[in-house]
Amino acid sequence: METNAKLECSQSNEWPPVSDTEPRSQEISMTADALHARSGPHPLHAILLGFPIALFSANLVTDIAYLRTEEIQWTNFSAWLNAGGLVFGGLVLLWALASLLLGLSGPIRLRRLVYAGIVALMCVIGLINAFQHSRDGWSSVGTFGLLLSIVTVILALAAGVIAHTRLFSREVAR
Repeated sequence: METNAKLECSQSNEWPPVSDTEPRSQEISMTADALHARSGPHPLHAILLGFPIALFSANLVTDIAYLRTEEIQWTNFSAWLNAGGLVFGGLVLLWALASLLLGLSGPIRLRRLVYAGIVALMCVIGLINAFQHSRDGWSSVGTFGLLLSIVTVILALAAGVIAHTRLFSREVAR
């Protein structure tokens, strides 16, 4: 009798629970989520994209700190942060261009094209910002340098949003 109770207990605690009444819509939504997960950036690409976002944002913060304190060391920090953002931004741009060229006929080519364009523009504005920050210490930031830093941060954040969301991708219903 004790053996039958253990057998019944083990049969009633099956995992995962088997049910014939699960709705089909859950399977479809799980398939759509899996499709979205595959359409996101490669994990290494996502890590590389995090660096320009962080470095260009820190560059903006050090530009603001310089304009508030007029301590020349902040411009040195800004120049190094901008250089680091350009190095990683260049790697992200190479990855984005390779992804664009390899997936030209894919369903998300518009998203890849917009993403590569934004990353390229981020690198160009960041390079102009590097030239601005390489000027003499007292005139390196100013209004133009701060404006370039703001635009670079906005472009880096826009690239992150496009890479990690379904923006500019079309879903086709079957």
